[in-house]
Amino acid sequence: MAELTVMDRINMILSDPKKATMSLAQIVGEEIKEFKASEQYKIMVEAEQYYRNRSDVQRKTSDVANRSNCKIEHPILKKLVDQKANYLLSKPWTVNTGNKKYGDALNEVFDPTFRRKIKSLGKGAVKSGIAYIQPYFDNGKLAFMRIPSTELIPLWSDAERTKMDAFIRFYDQIIYIGNRKHTITRAEFWFSGGVKRFVTGQEGGYNFMVDKDYGDESNDYTESHFVVGNKAYNWEEVPIAWLKYNEEELPLCYFIKDLIDDINWQTSVTADVLRDVAKFIYILKNYGGQDLGEFIKDLKEHLAIKVTSDGGVDKLQADLNIDAVMAFLDKQRRDVFDFASAVDTKDPDLGNASGTAINFRYMDLDADCESLGTELKDTFQRLKLFIDVYFQLTGKGDFTKEQFDIVFNMDMPVNETDVINNVRNSDGIISRRTQLQNHPWVQDVDEEMAWIDEEKKKAMEEFGSGLFDNALGANAGADIGDDGNGGGDNVEQ
Repeated sequence: MAELTVMDRINMILSDPKKATMSLAQIVGEEIKEFKASEQYKIMVEAEQYYRNRSDVQRKTSDVANRSNCKIEHPILKKLVDQKANYLLSKPWTVNTGNKKYGDALNEVFDPTFRRKIKSLGKGAVKSGIAYIQPYFDNGKLAFMRIPSTELIPLWSDAERTKMDAFIRFYDQIIYIGNRKHTITRAEFWFSGGVKRFVTGQEGGYNFMVDKDYGDESNDYTESHFVVGNKAYNWEEVPIAWLKYNEEELPLCYFIKDLIDDINWQTSVTADVLRDVAKFIYILKNYGGQDLGEFIKDLKEHLAIKVTSDGGVDKLQADLNIDAVMAFLDKQRRDVFDFASAVDTKDPDLGNASGTAINFRYMDLDADCESLGTELKDTFQRLKLFIDVYFQLTGKGDFTKEQFDIVFNMDMPVNETDVINNVRNSDGIISRRTQLQNHPWVQDVDEEMAWIDEEKKKAMEEFGSGLFDNALGANAGADIGDDGNGGGDNVEQ
C-alpha cells in the first residue's frame, strides 16, 4: 500500500466538515510552525546569513577588558555561489526545437527578464539547496516570480520529492491600524483546485483565519489560479517549479561552513594579537619618575626619561612569527575551493597553466555545474506545462506534443584559436548549427544563422549581377567590331 502524502492526510481531515478535528487554516498554521522549527529552515537561514557575509565569528568575545575583539569576515560563500551561477548561466543559453514556430514563441517568453530570473533561480538553488519559481499572469501576459526558499513549504506527493500536490506560501506584512504599526503573516494554500488565502490577527503567531478579502462564500473563499479576459482558469498542475542543488536539497554552505568559520576565526584572533601586542616592551631600572604614566609622557614629549645614577632602560622587541598561521590559512583556503568544487582564481599558477591544466583545474566546477544544469533542464520541462497552456490561450498554437531542449554555454576559460580551429575542422562531420553553438564568438545561434543566410543570398545576387554585366560587355564589344569601324582588323592600312 502506498504511503499517504501530506495532501492525502489533509483531505482525510477535511472530507467531513462536521467531524473534522482541524480546519485548513489550522493545518496551514501547524505546517508553517513545523517548517520554521525544522533543521532545513535553520540551514537555509544560516546559508543566507553566510552569503551576506555574516558568519559565526560575530559571536566572538574577548575575555579580557580593553583587549581587541576583531570580527573579520571574508565573503567566501558569496564568491563560490556567484562563481557557480556565473559559470553555468552568465552566457546566454539557447533553445533547440524541431518546430521553428515553437522556438520563436519560446524565445518571446524567454526574454531578458526571464533569463535573469533563471540565473537567480540557479544562484538560489546553490545558496539554499532548493529554489522556486512561480508562473502567473500580468495583464494577460505570462510572467514568473522567484519565491524565497524560506517562504515556501512544498507538499510532495512522492518519497523521492519529485512531484508536488500543493504548496504553502507565507510571508510577513506590515500594516497600520490607527497610529500603530503591526506585523501580520499572510499565507496562501495553492493546490490543483485553486488557492485559499489566510491571515493572522494583530497578535501574529500561527493562529490563521480565512482572508475573506479574496473569493466569496459561495466558493468557500477559493480563488482560481489566474484570470485571462475576465475568465478564471486553473492550471492542471499546482503552479510552481523548482530547482534542487542536489538530491538532498542541501546548500553549498552546509558542506564548507566549518572551513569558513575557521578562516574567519583564525584571521580575527591573529588580528587581535597584532593590535594588542606592544612594539617594544620596556625594562626600567631605577626609574626616577613617579609612575609609568609619567614615563610614557616623558618618552613621548621629550624623547628622554629620568633615571638615578645607576639606572637605565632596556627594551625587548616582540618577535611575532605568523608564518605558521598564514600557512594554515592558505591550507584552509585551498580546502574550501576543493570541497566546494570551485576554482581558486587567485591561484598564482593558474594564469600560466596550459589548456589541459586549466581543464583539469575546472573539472570539479564543470561537473558540479553540469549536474545543476541537468536539474535545471527538468525545471524547464516543468515550466513547459504552463507555457504551453499560455500559448493555447493566446492563440499561438498547440505545442503540447512538441519538445525543446536547453543548451548551456558554460564559461570555461579556453584558447579561442584552438576552439575555432576545432569548429572549422569539424565541417562536414557535424551540423552547422552545432558548430555555431560551440563557436566562442557566437552569442545567438538563430541570429547568426539568419545573418549567414542573408550574406549568402546577397553574395549570390552580386555574383549573378556580375555575370549579367560581363555578358552585356561582351555583346557590346562584338557589335562595335562588326560595324566596320570599331574592329582593328577592318581598318584600312
